[in-house]
Amino acid sequence: MRGDLGSLYDAHADRLYAYCWSLVGDQLAAAALGDTFSAAVHQPPRGDRVLWLYSLSRTACAERGAFTGELSAGGRTLFADADPLLRVAAGLRSDHREVLLLWAGEWLEPHDIARVLGIAPDTVAQLLGAARTRLERAVLDILMRGTVQPQLDMIAAFEKGRLPQLLARRAPAHAPGWLRDRVLAACADAG
Repeated sequence: MRGDLGSLYDAHADRLYAYCWSLVGDQLAAAALGDTFSAAVHQPPRGDRVLWLYSLSRTACAERGAFTGELSAGGRTLFADADPLLRVAAGLRSDHREVLLLWAGEWLEPHDIARVLGIAPDTVAQLLGAARTRLERAVLDILMRGTVQPQLDMIAAFEKGRLPQLLARRAPAHAPGWLRDRVLAACADAG
């Protein structure tokens, strides 16, 4: 694994970073991605390499509190951006953000999402439906209350039933440039 870690990073880091971002937010996504590749060095791939990497990322995010509710406790914001859609997303349960972004970002198919999450495919469909409903209700609430300046893209996405896809487009497109060298150096030192 060590020999091709650079190419593995180049092929998957951007989406894995966005996935970590969806679970642990701006401040912890880089560290979670680093933990993912550090684990990849020490744990051989099990089955599909992409799903293995997503599973490692999910574990790294869980270890950083993604599923405990601690990340949003104490008034901390998950996403630094003041975008109202991101504020709404930050208020969703982390597993709801997770399935929305994995599905709407077209990162994984529902049966693969089920494998990464360790749940049945029909449970993924139910979780996705609940997440989508909560996202739509929260967006409708802020639009109706007028608590934010109307954003035309958010209104259009709401009307067309495409809020999850708009949210997925808000995810970072790339891991920070500085992160590659740091992650590869840390993995080399650990090896």
